[in-house]
Amino acid sequence: MSEKSIQLLRGAIEDAVKRFSTNDQSFTDLAMLRINPQTFQVDIVEDPDPEVVDTDEANDYIALMDLVDADPAAPGQWVADREAIDSLVADYE
Repeated sequence: MSEKSIQLLRGAIEDAVKRFSTNDQSFTDLAMLRINPQTFQVDIVEDPDPEVVDTDEANDYIALMDLVDADPAAPGQWVADREAIDSLVADYE
């Protein structure tokens, strides 16, 4: 995969994590990131059906709660977990 593709994927993941973490009242803790490994389209899916997650061969699903940490400066708020995002992006390199 090209460096440009990786950077676009990273940016899309970071944008989705930012939307999730800054609007946490709009999402439940069960929200997932859906990544299409062919197109690198990234979406937030609110409470996806577990059967869909298990059988959807075209997309990867990652719990958004796995990509955030508690914000030490603002209790009750979330911030992006850079290490988790780096690890996720590395899976596509």
